[in-house]
Amino acid sequence: MTGSKVGNSMRIKGPTTNRVRRHEAEEPAGNGIYTPTASLPAPPPPPSRPPRSLGDFSTAPAEDIVNVAADHFSQSEDLKWKQRSHMRAFLGHLATFPGDTWQERWEASGHDEGRPVGDAAGDNKPLRRRLNCAAGQAFALRLVRPTLLGFRSNRFFHYSPWFRGVAQDPLLEEFCRRADQLPMSQARRTRTKFDVCCALTVFGIDLKDLTTEGLLHYAVESRRHELAGEKSSFAGTLAWPILHEMGHFPASAPRSLRGAVTRGQVPVEEAVDRYQLRNREMRDLLVEYIRRRSAGLDYSTLRGLTNLLVRTFWKQIEKINPDQKDLKLSEETFTQWKEWLMVLPDGKPRLEVDGPMMAVRALYLDLQSWAAAEPERWAKWVAPCPIRDADLRWFQVRRRRLQERMANRTRDRQPLLPILSRHVNDRWHRLKTLLDAALTVENGEEFTAEGVTWLRVSSKDQRHNRPPVRAVNRATGELIHVSKDEGIAFWQWAIVETLRLAGLRAEELIELTHLSVRQYQRPNGEVVALLVVTPSKSDRERIIPMSAELFHVVAQVIRRHRTEHGTIPVCVRYDSHERTWSEPLPYLF
Repeated sequence: MTGSKVGNSMRIKGPTTNRVRRHEAEEPAGNGIYTPTASLPAPPPPPSRPPRSLGDFSTAPAEDIVNVAADHFSQSEDLKWKQRSHMRAFLGHLATFPGDTWQERWEASGHDEGRPVGDAAGDNKPLRRRLNCAAGQAFALRLVRPTLLGFRSNRFFHYSPWFRGVAQDPLLEEFCRRADQLPMSQARRTRTKFDVCCALTVFGIDLKDLTTEGLLHYAVESRRHELAGEKSSFAGTLAWPILHEMGHFPASAPRSLRGAVTRGQVPVEEAVDRYQLRNREMRDLLVEYIRRRSAGLDYSTLRGLTNLLVRTFWKQIEKINPDQKDLKLSEETFTQWKEWLMVLPDGKPRLEVDGPMMAVRALYLDLQSWAAAEPERWAKWVAPCPIRDADLRWFQVRRRRLQERMANRTRDRQPLLPILSRHVNDRWHRLKTLLDAALTVENGEEFTAEGVTWLRVSSKDQRHNRPPVRAVNRATGELIHVSKDEGIAFWQWAIVETLRLAGLRAEELIELTHLSVRQYQRPNGEVVALLVVTPSKSDRERIIPMSAELFHVVAQVIRRHRTEHGTIPVCVRYDSHERTWSEPLPYLF
């Protein structure tokens, strides 16, 4: 229901302003008119002096390394004895491989290819644990420098404290202090510190040498390896904004890892080259034509035009007639293309054939018009337009049929809208009542909500800055994640009601900010709440007088933000259609 408009019959009519241009013409920049926003992953350059806070052990005798490790990682004599045993086992294993340095022996061992160090112990589980522990401490000491795959093939539960204790890096300690203040679970804060320590180990650098490209390289490679037990999300997601806030990254760098991996707008040349056209001259013509048309188009429309002209039209022409060199199509070639256009790949008839037809017709007519003004550039490409008036004779009729199908879908769903509204409203209020009752008792205590007895239970991680609330139904034994489910139910209710009461499109909803809420005082002193909707599909800004119900929903959203954050957070939003990031604004949704 969020695709076009929700509840058109319930939409509140309101005045509009004279602001009509939503998508301004883009200015040429660099190669093509669009500049990508993403960074390119690359390992940081090796430092001139590798960090060796406890000394260079690359060729040191094994017993010297054993003693240094025991003194640094252990406090009591009993623990030092165990530590010496662990490190001797690890160094003895590496000594069986050729090499003049410990790094060369490590590389010859094959562990960098993904074989865990503990595999050398076979079925001896105590020896496996000792080898694994000693390998992590050897990494922290910078005795050997593993690859990312070699590091992540082993599992270390205390690597960050080991590495920080050896590094003694004030900048790293500042980063860890900020990570400990994140409003996240203890597990996510620990993972954040581990990501940075792992990256510094793999790259062989201190934190001052970690670049945006280096952290991005670490994140991309960690995801690419897809190690067993690892999540699919990018590593370093929380570390990136901390380093940006510390001023470690340049001001021009994206503020988040998502901003760094987002490709952004693609240059015209790259968009055309995706389809690998045979004829180089036709490829150059389409690039020039699309670039010139781009001056008056937004990026979403430009992508659609590229798709129609390159993939739908010329790519298929080359499949029909590989020897086609220009736009002068034979009747047989064009007839075959039209027959292909009428049928989808699954064999069903294509309902929308006018879009490709109109785009191709515009290409031919534009070239004829431009050739009159610039014959030296465009005249060689002028050709008779193969699309006749008869091909578009029923265009308006087909357009009306398309609008009728859209209207029918709206009419079919309109009777279900009150049911949806009532469902999300009841569900949110039921969970809100349950959450309010659960917050009045401590963990392990029972409480009653709407005649049902519940037991509040502790969450798995009580070290969270804001521990989640969970409850068990004493009658059925069902476990409810009350705070999580109530949050989801609230935003479902807020979205559905805002779309329904204001008659907004989905794109307009997510662009609402705190600045969109205005008020107007009439001459008689009455104050009217207004909702300012930025230009969307209609390319015109709208001002909607808010009803009491709509004002209640917006007020609940604002109150929610202030309760959780103290204010409405200022953040940036990525426009998936235009592929650009917005300015920092206090978005409501």
